[in-house]
Amino acid sequence: MIIDPQLDQGSSKQVAVGPSPTLRLPEPVAGRSTSPLPDYETSQAQHSVIFRKPSFPHRFDSRFWRLTFFALAIYVFLSVVIGIPLIVTRITYQKSHPPPNIVNLFLDESSDQVAPPYVPMGMGGMVMAESTITCDAWNSMDMAGELYQATASGFLAPSGVFSVRSNATDEVVPHPGGMHNLTVDINTDASQTQVVMYVTLTASSAALRAQAHFCFSTTGADRGVSVYIPQYLSATDVLAFDIRLLFPQSPDPIIISDLITYLPMFSQWFGSLVSSRVSVQNINIAGAGLDIICDYLQADKIVVQTSFASISGTFNVTQSLKLDNIEGSINTNTTLVNNPSSGLPTFLALDTGNSDILANVVMVAPSNSRPPMYRAHVKTFNGSLALKVAHDAATQPASLDLHVENNQAQSTVSLDAKYMGLFDVHTKLAPVQVVYDQVVPDPTGQGRQWQLDIDSNSTSWMRGWVGFGTRPAYYNPSMSGKVSVVSSLSPILLELGQGS
Repeated sequence: MIIDPQLDQGSSKQVAVGPSPTLRLPEPVAGRSTSPLPDYETSQAQHSVIFRKPSFPHRFDSRFWRLTFFALAIYVFLSVVIGIPLIVTRITYQKSHPPPNIVNLFLDESSDQVAPPYVPMGMGGMVMAESTITCDAWNSMDMAGELYQATASGFLAPSGVFSVRSNATDEVVPHPGGMHNLTVDINTDASQTQVVMYVTLTASSAALRAQAHFCFSTTGADRGVSVYIPQYLSATDVLAFDIRLLFPQSPDPIIISDLITYLPMFSQWFGSLVSSRVSVQNINIAGAGLDIICDYLQADKIVVQTSFASISGTFNVTQSLKLDNIEGSINTNTTLVNNPSSGLPTFLALDTGNSDILANVVMVAPSNSRPPMYRAHVKTFNGSLALKVAHDAATQPASLDLHVENNQAQSTVSLDAKYMGLFDVHTKLAPVQVVYDQVVPDPTGQGRQWQLDIDSNSTSWMRGWVGFGTRPAYYNPSMSGKVSVVSSLSPILLELGQGS
């Protein structure tokens, strides 16, 4: 009930209430707030109506499938780029490293695997009937100071094939152990009528000596000796092979069809195999890491290949000579013999990189109505090149096709007065120079005038013709020569008419 304050202060009279019914408000519930927010039951009811839990979609949208496709494509791409090369590498490795087989110790020259596989222990002195190969048949095993040695020898008929091989790889890295050597020469023992092969093994322990092997074959197309060098030698281990191949001083003719070596990390020395009774058809020498020295080799075909070491020597060939090197110099005196009646040229190839080439070449041919023919290719880069080509005094002017290439070092090419033909000398960013004698006598004695015709003359390019008599109207490769010398960044000097 509401009471007027004024009435309450000044009057004690009661206010009469009309006859209307009395309105009584409900009593407030204890602890209930008078906030305008709905109560708990109302809020729960409203929430259940407004919020609905979303259902899981039954279908994926296009973006999901696009991302899935891209992820699958990336997976397939990585599998092809990474997985397939790994599989191919493993298969290739397994093929190139088959299980050891002593029958395959001597391999064909055309095979990429010229090194022998591992020789199983316990094969010492055993002869394989199917291959006639004897392994580890040491003649003696003793001590030399603090080192353990083993020696063996074998004898071969003085004709046919002779091969010396090793399982060492041509990967040139520092190898512990010792110095391996090969010596090929004429036997000083005049009474010996057969080819003798000596093998000497030196090791720092008996166990290490037992891990090294050799095999020897006296018959077949791949006869000779092969040695096995164990891997994973420590820095303190000593293990070295010394092999000697000695040909007899026989009065009877000796015909060698093939002389083959594959000896990476071997120092190879070839003596003067010169004799009117010795005829060699093919010589194939391969090494790596250590020098190859040839005092004098004469054959129809000669190939010498190595890397990170030098090739030096004197060679005489009737068909072809190839000296191939990497990171090693080439120093050679070469005689190229040609038979004009055959109609075939004699070939010369000198190739190295990042090192020098020093070569003196003499062309020899019997007198014939047709000029002798020679083809030569000399190439290096980042190394000086000095090449001199001359005719033998009794050889008529030849058809010489010569190409010389260098990049970052001086190149000097000298041609004698008998050379007749075209010349082309050019560089990209270096000067070229062509020099010649003012008076060049006719080497044939016919009194012809020596001429030098310049077709193009600039700082970096000179070309023209040189020879005796009148210049031909057109180039005939069977009658005259052609010489080209090219370089990128280094000067070139071409010397003409330097005497014969």
